[in-house]
Amino acid sequence: MEIGIIGSGSLGLLYSFYLSENNKVTLYTRREEQASKINKHGITLVQGNSEMKKNVEATFEKNYKEPVLIITVKQYSLKPIIDTLTRLSPRTIIFLQNGMGHLRFLKHLSHHNLILGISEHGALKVSDSVVQHTGNGITKISSYKDCEMDVMNQIIRNHSEVFPFIRKSDWERMLKEKLIVNATINPLTALFRVKNGELITNPYFHKLFYELFEEVADLLKIENKELSWKQVKTICENTSENKSSMYKDIYNGRQTEIDSILGYMIDLSNGKSCPRISFLYQAIKGIEIGKEGV
Repeated sequence: MEIGIIGSGSLGLLYSFYLSENNKVTLYTRREEQASKINKHGITLVQGNSEMKKNVEATFEKNYKEPVLIITVKQYSLKPIIDTLTRLSPRTIIFLQNGMGHLRFLKHLSHHNLILGISEHGALKVSDSVVQHTGNGITKISSYKDCEMDVMNQIIRNHSEVFPFIRKSDWERMLKEKLIVNATINPLTALFRVKNGELITNPYFHKLFYELFEEVADLLKIENKELSWKQVKTICENTSENKSSMYKDIYNGRQTEIDSILGYMIDLSNGKSCPRISFLYQAIKGIEIGKEGV
């Protein structure tokens, strides 16, 4: 299968490395310099004490010629890509984003076969051509509005054993399950600059963690809140030594995905009071502006 991967951050490098095992992959980068490095040196994957390298084609040209495209950029970088996708002939497009803010773009792409996905892998971009696989996970994918399934089935059949894809029947439930984790763990750890586990071990942070969960779960109309809370806590405990992606973005002075996570929640509230969500949204946005002014 010919696959184009749009976005050459940690996830783009990770998926290019693994999917190139059974497919012809082209990685679309933002910079010509990065594309040149990858074409010259390949992509190196670091996991534990081992390193592996694979040759992958890369380009900074935005021709997006492949019949299957996987979008790995963050939410705030989507708009110009969506504008290009609207002009392309029909093909299969797989979105791998945090939050649910990208759903508003899908009405402009109705001529394409759309698949929504979430990645549960941990990845860290070390350099333009080196990525560290910091945590093994799975990729969940789900057809959007009963789109054609052949490509999805082929991806699931051809995946690597160490890089599995699984199909989910309900895309909305799948995205909500990921959103509730991102909306509770990420903003708190980013604001307090703590690892995930401190939301469990610090009693004051834990109280805020639960109160925020209650607010998020109410807005998302989660039916079994007790089970959902247990799942969120388990993820937090299993990643106790990790720094959330939003924490790392704040630390490195980068823009966060707060708009597509808590911003989406505020839009969903329709004016309903959600004080913790509103406070955290304003706090993270304020930190972003502060970083820009440094």
